[in-house]
Amino acid sequence: MLIGHIGIALLQHRYLDAELVPVMAGGLFPDALDKTLCQGLRVTPSGRMWGHTTLGIVASTMLVGVLAGRRAARDWLLGYLGHLLADSEGPVPWWYPFKTYTFEQSAGFAEIFRHFVENQTDVMLEFALLTLGLLALATKRS
Repeated sequence: MLIGHIGIALLQHRYLDAELVPVMAGGLFPDALDKTLCQGLRVTPSGRMWGHTTLGIVASTMLVGVLAGRRAARDWLLGYLGHLLADSEGPVPWWYPFKTYTFEQSAGFAEIFRHFVENQTDVMLEFALLTLGLLALATKRS
């Protein structure tokens, strides 16, 4: 979920010397795109679709590189890959649309939140990642 992805981006900022804005943006982009298309606009069947693919990584990183430069593109890529690796406990359609995937209909925001709250292990992991990320940010030397 969002909380853990923020924590991971903060850890990347601290320990991989990534600029905060592009690493955070890259780390949140896959869900911002896919959850908006699925749960918000209801135009895709899954909350893990276009933004969770190799094509999404390559296209968006190239665009960031053109618009903001190589360093921003590198840090965007770090955040993006961190997000997808964190999501790898479930299905990630890395090679869509070049490979066929079966997309199950995603639940709505309320169902996703309810499932998250009911799974205390996930809640603890998400907040542990965020806490570690905030501690890393607090100890980062400029």
